[in-house]
Amino acid sequence: MLISAWWSATNGLEVIAADLPTKLLWANLQYLAYVSAPVVWVVMALQYTGKERWLMRGRLIGLSIIPLLTLLLVWTNDRHGLMRQGVHLDTSGPLPVIGKTYGPWHWVHIGYSYLLLSVAFVLLLGATVDAPPPHRGQPLALLIGLLLTMLWNGACALGFSLIPGMDTTAVSFIPMGIVVAWGLFRHRLFDVVPVARATVVENMGEGVIVIDAQGRIADLNPAARRMLGLPAPQAVGREAREVLSAWPALQALCEGARETEAVWETEKGQRHYHLSLSPLSDRHGHPLGRLILLRDATEERRVQARRMEQQRTVAILSERERLARELHDSLGQVLGFISVQAQAVRFLLSNGQTGAADARLARLVEVAHDAHADVRESILSLRAAAALEQGFFTALEGYIDRFSRQYGVSVELDVPDDLRRRSFGSAAEVQLLRIVQEALSNIRKHAGTPSARITFSERAGWLQVTVEDEGHGFDPQRRPPGAGFGLRIMRERAEEVGGSVEVKSAPGRGTRITVRMPLGKATPERGAPAMEPPYPTSEDDR
Repeated sequence: MLISAWWSATNGLEVIAADLPTKLLWANLQYLAYVSAPVVWVVMALQYTGKERWLMRGRLIGLSIIPLLTLLLVWTNDRHGLMRQGVHLDTSGPLPVIGKTYGPWHWVHIGYSYLLLSVAFVLLLGATVDAPPPHRGQPLALLIGLLLTMLWNGACALGFSLIPGMDTTAVSFIPMGIVVAWGLFRHRLFDVVPVARATVVENMGEGVIVIDAQGRIADLNPAARRMLGLPAPQAVGREAREVLSAWPALQALCEGARETEAVWETEKGQRHYHLSLSPLSDRHGHPLGRLILLRDATEERRVQARRMEQQRTVAILSERERLARELHDSLGQVLGFISVQAQAVRFLLSNGQTGAADARLARLVEVAHDAHADVRESILSLRAAAALEQGFFTALEGYIDRFSRQYGVSVELDVPDDLRRRSFGSAAEVQLLRIVQEALSNIRKHAGTPSARITFSERAGWLQVTVEDEGHGFDPQRRPPGAGFGLRIMRERAEEVGGSVEVKSAPGRGTRITVRMPLGKATPERGAPAMEPPYPTSEDDR
């Protein structure tokens, strides 16, 4: 447009000049625009269509050789006549003009200029044809502007002019400017480069959705159309919230979320997607819109699930080994006690002390009964640990069911749906399950109540589990026999995964055990929808 302004200004000054030397001066100055306009048009077309790699310094110098020679020949025309011949002031028309016959180099200049303009025309025509309908007005505005100038200038070169003998191409800059201004302001001409988009975005494996500053879908690439099953003509130009309302995760991004995850049913089955949003701005930082990127994370989830299964298997085997050691130590102690007591009973019976022997036998029966209960409890724990392969809450519910039927203690389990769909990590799940088992075992042994309640909740990025009963309770400073050991084991297990255990109890008021464990970036249970990571909360919650 600056070249067009120079062209128009020097052309106007040539028209109003009264004498031939002045007219020749302004005519020669016009050649600065004549020779540079075709070069600039082809450079802009290459940039606009994403072919900047052709604009190396050597090639730009090569494109400028003929224009520079033309300028040199124009200013030295008096010596050789290669540009103009028979120059005189022609006053036969309505305005005085430069009368002349064009020299041979003039036609070289004309041919070269139209070659460059034709290259620019072909590039813009290809961009117009390839552009999706919403963006077609962008290259079309440039194409029409170039075509107007080419046709008008060509007519003048062939002798068809509004003023005989005068180049009136500058008049064509009026409709050209209007068309380009329409493209610039109506279609935001230089905000998006269609061919660069076609070569990069069209071939991406990730889905791309472009939302303009007005909240409308400006574009979506083939990958996004496949993922959503959404044809481009039905989406482009419409409000993003309206079009994407069937996908809550995408709707959340439209409303301000930066990233999330989703699970959608497709022709290939259930697919996991990671969705992220990025703002788009120009080089001055002015917002142009937003870009949503959809990445298929299904294979990544499968690998993660296999890794989780392997970790869970290792954790279960480790827990079985630990239970085996505890059972071995416990049974060893019981058998040792039984051996010592049996010898004592034999001694008492041999001395006729039947009353004392009977008391010791009663104690042996009690110990054997407790040992049998502990063995059954260990078997329940082993079964629950094995069931972790089907998921934490599946294992926990199975254990609670067997525990209630075996010991007659009704256990109520309260778990929010969002936590039920999550996995807390193999090590944490094994330790948490054993802590709950130990807590229920203590209730069975010491609480003297037919019911208990287990509650799961999330608070400030922490998993909180409470096990409570309305039984006998106890003074924490004077715990029941055996309870101190169980509480110590629970604390050790919680501390292994960065958690803690708190016990509140009072005689006659029941007992409440609270377990807190950190929640990292949880992964979904098998077959469950992916959830977002824990949200930040206030300092009060912490």
